[in-house]
Amino acid sequence: MEFITKEDLNGTKTPLYETHVKLGARMVNFAGWLMPVQYESILKEHETVRTLAGVFDISHMGEFIFEGPDVIPFLQYLMVNDLKLLEKSKGQYSCMCYENGTVIDDLVYYEESPERFRMIVNASNIEKDFQWINEQIENFQVKVKDVSKERCRLAFQGPKSDELIAPLVDTDLSTLNRFYFVFCNLCDVPAFIARTGYTGERGFEISFKNKYAVTIWNALLKTGAGAAGLGARDSLRLEACYCLYGHELNNTITPIEAGLNWLVKPKEGIDFIGKEVLIRQKKEGTSRVLVGLNLLDRGIIRENYKLFKNGVEIGYLTSGGFSPTLKKTIGLALVETKYSSIGTEFDVEIRNKLLKAKVVPTPFYRNI
Repeated sequence: MEFITKEDLNGTKTPLYETHVKLGARMVNFAGWLMPVQYESILKEHETVRTLAGVFDISHMGEFIFEGPDVIPFLQYLMVNDLKLLEKSKGQYSCMCYENGTVIDDLVYYEESPERFRMIVNASNIEKDFQWINEQIENFQVKVKDVSKERCRLAFQGPKSDELIAPLVDTDLSTLNRFYFVFCNLCDVPAFIARTGYTGERGFEISFKNKYAVTIWNALLKTGAGAAGLGARDSLRLEACYCLYGHELNNTITPIEAGLNWLVKPKEGIDFIGKEVLIRQKKEGTSRVLVGLNLLDRGIIRENYKLFKNGVEIGYLTSGGFSPTLKKTIGLALVETKYSSIGTEFDVEIRNKLLKAKVVPTPFYRNI
C-alpha cells in the first residue's frame, strides 16, 4: 500500500477527520483522501483486531445505489460473478472487467430488493467506476446514484466484534451469516450493517448518514475496541490474502491471474463483459499466476521487488511486509505459472541483493 507521507494534506476529509487528529493519528493522503495510517502503533492496532476488535474509518470508499427494473440483468452484464447465487439481504464479491478480462475494480454489492442494490467500491476508483457503469447502461432501465460523500462508512472487525456491538444495536447480529446484511438501529441511528470485512476476522461493515459519524465512532470505541488505521488494515488483509486494487488487481491483471478463478462463473446463456477471455483463461490457464511466499532470509519485502529463478526474471511482488501474527515476512507475487508450485524457491532482489523466498500455501491467516 502506497502512502504520500510528506506534508501533502490537500485531500478530501472524511466526516471523522477532526476526530482522528484529536486522537493523535498520523494522517496521510491516500487516493486523494486524508486518512489515518496509524494512531499509536500499527503493530498494536493489528494485534487488537486479531484479539479483540478494531474500528476503521472506511468513508473514503465509494457507495453507489442502483435502482430500476433491470438492475439484476444489468449487473449480470457488468460482473464476472453470478447474481443467481444472490437473494434479498445478501451481498456478493465480484470483479468488474474490461473486454480483455483485466480488472476495472473489485467490489461488493448487496441486494436490498430485486430492483435496488447497494455497491461498495474502492476509493481510488470511485469516479472511474461511476463513469464506466453509466456508459454501459444504454437500454437497461437502471439509475445509479453516487452517495459516497453523503454517508460515513466504518469497519468493526475482530473476534469480539459481535459481543462488543451487541448493546448498541436493536438486532441480534450474532445470527447474521457472512455476506448477509440488515438495516437496524445502531446507537438509535438507522444503519446498514453487513457481515463483511477485509481483515480475515469476524466483523461488520457499516454505513449511515454523515451527521452521525462522531456519535457512532465514539460509541464503538467505548466498547473497548481500538481505533485502527490504514497501516493495520493493509497488514491484516495481506495475512488473509485479500487482493488490493492497484497491487494484486489492476487494468493489466485478470481475476484468473490473481487466483480468483472461483469468482468467474460461466453464467450459461448470459453474456458479460470479458466473458470470452476469462472463461478461456479459466479452462486453459494463464502464463502467470498469483502465489503466496515466505522470505527465507532475513529482510522485508515490498511491492514491485523483482523475482528471479537461476538468474532469470520470473515475476514481481504485488504486496509484501512483516506479518505481526506469524512473526515472519510474507508476500504475494505474480510469477510465471511453471514456478507457482508449493515449495518452489526463487530469489527476491532487494537493494541489489538476492534473498531466498519460497512459495507457500495461502491464505497465511484467516479466522472465518
